[in-house]
Amino acid sequence: MLFNKDMNGSRELYELSGTFQASTDFHGIESEIDSATAEVAAIVGDAVIAAADEAYNAPIPTEKQTALSLAVRKPIAYLAIAMHARLNGLSHGETGRKLKVDDNEKIPFEWMIDRDDREMRERYYRAIDALIRFLEGSSETAWQAAAAKQRTAGCIVKNLADLEDVYPIEHSYYTFYKLVPILLEVQNGRLCQVLGTETVAALIAGGTQVAGVRALAIRFLVLHAMVQAVQRWSVDVFPLAVARRFAPSYQGNKENRAATMEEIDWYLSKLSLQAKAAELELRDAAAGNPWKDASLLPENRRDKKYFTV
Repeated sequence: MLFNKDMNGSRELYELSGTFQASTDFHGIESEIDSATAEVAAIVGDAVIAAADEAYNAPIPTEKQTALSLAVRKPIAYLAIAMHARLNGLSHGETGRKLKVDDNEKIPFEWMIDRDDREMRERYYRAIDALIRFLEGSSETAWQAAAAKQRTAGCIVKNLADLEDVYPIEHSYYTFYKLVPILLEVQNGRLCQVLGTETVAALIAGGTQVAGVRALAIRFLVLHAMVQAVQRWSVDVFPLAVARRFAPSYQGNKENRAATMEEIDWYLSKLSLQAKAAELELRDAAAGNPWKDASLLPENRRDKKYFTV
């Protein structure tokens, strides 16, 4: 386990989060840590978790091992604390569930709990982004072999920068890697129908002969993938900074809510139109211009003069 090495797990959680009480019995959150570890492993791969575990339990960890261990443990801690908070509002005993409130404490309103749950989840998203950013900038072989990273090798949209050239997602690596399977689905289906498998294979390999089509293909993929993702997933899958972009009232202001269903429908209709326009533009670029080498003026010869009356 990535915590409680010196039987001081609650203190470690406090030092990582700044919110978890160090006096809490660690065994009360241990099962949530296991669940959170499994969720993070599903994103970055079991090998990265194993490497972090080895670094955490090393007698004298190197600077690189310490950085890896910290980067992996933070999102696990945030997610485990968020899970634990949902179960900790009530005590569970032989006579059922009970609520205990001290004289100097008050029960929070439901909207306060909902907002706090969302903020705790946002901390987890930011920690996941920081973890993947750290892995992207390191030479960690476990990450290079991870399934999420390997998928990008077969995708035209290779990295976060490619996606954000078309659709900004607040530099969220979590959202990018969440979208990669849908990008591949659109690429292997709809894009192959438009361009053909040979051209798509050349785009994946980065062939110079299709360099002019690549930007249009990325735009096509990203727009169609976003439409499918919003239709298929709950808006809660996205970090709030991304989810609120679906609202027509969001114009770069500081709105702190996600979009409503009506706003999502509006967003999908507008984005679908842009995706169709990108497809038409891509088809035209792939087909080429049949009049590219044509002369702008007709041939003018003295022995060929005709007119009608």
